[in-house]
Amino acid sequence: MNGKQVIGVDIGKSYLDAAIEGRHRVQRYDNDAAGVAALIEHFDPARDIVVFERTGGWERNLEAALADRAITWAVVHSQGVKAFRQAQGIKAKTDRIDARLLRDYGRDRLEAGKLRPGHREDVTLACLMARQRQLKAMRHAESCRLATAALEAVRSSIERMIADLDMALAAIATELVRHETEHVDLAFREEVLCGQIGVAEQTARGLLAELPELGRLGSKAITALGGLAPRVHESGSLRKRRGLAPGRTSIKVILFNPARTAMRFDPQIKEFCGRLRARGKPGKVIMVAVMRKMLVRLNAQMRDAMARASTAAAVH
Repeated sequence: MNGKQVIGVDIGKSYLDAAIEGRHRVQRYDNDAAGVAALIEHFDPARDIVVFERTGGWERNLEAALADRAITWAVVHSQGVKAFRQAQGIKAKTDRIDARLLRDYGRDRLEAGKLRPGHREDVTLACLMARQRQLKAMRHAESCRLATAALEAVRSSIERMIADLDMALAAIATELVRHETEHVDLAFREEVLCGQIGVAEQTARGLLAELPELGRLGSKAITALGGLAPRVHESGSLRKRRGLAPGRTSIKVILFNPARTAMRFDPQIKEFCGRLRARGKPGKVIMVAVMRKMLVRLNAQMRDAMARASTAAAVH
């Protein structure tokens, strides 16, 4: 950790606020190509580590620029930053305060050895999968409109749009195959995930795009990150109903249909569901429990496969 400089960046739709260790002043840049270039212009790939949170996609330009320059970056979970804020007793909230908070939280995680650097291949996969989801949603919407279109001119317009979307989807599929061909590790991790009943190529790609930490965290940490960790609230005689801790909500969407398949065809999952039903658990609770169990299993399978691959590589 000695010699490393942590830079916290608070990202908004319009601005980037950067707090650099050793400097009290927080610098502001526009969140566009020129602003991102100005921000990272003097960063040192051998020394600097940039820390920021996910902000609904507004961080993508910065992330891609850092990857192009081979500058180390780490995306941290907002819940961890929130807990760190409370522990530090910081009550005020501004963009500049948030940038300093991210800087200090990044230093704390780095010293603890728990700051996971981002990878270029993960960024590319996430962007391709996001675009594929968008195109599929547009195609579905156009298909629904086609079913109720009364005018021939409208039908022709919709059919042309569907044809264009099909071409765009084919191009994205080709790019995904090319990306996996260029990154053997990515194809290997996808193959590991597809070994689970209910998980096919699309689910595996979605999980790797949204949860690249698979196989690198413990079971409790991965379920918390995936938004599937139970939130318990008990104090004295008070017993509140359990819910789910906040996390990456897309993971539940990705795992929903695979969980339904596993409930039908995976013997262990079927037995697990039977025990829950016998205890009177409602269907929604059972579904969430199955998704959590699948995520924990996939995480363990990925961890073991990566360990075996690392051992085999060391032997050779």
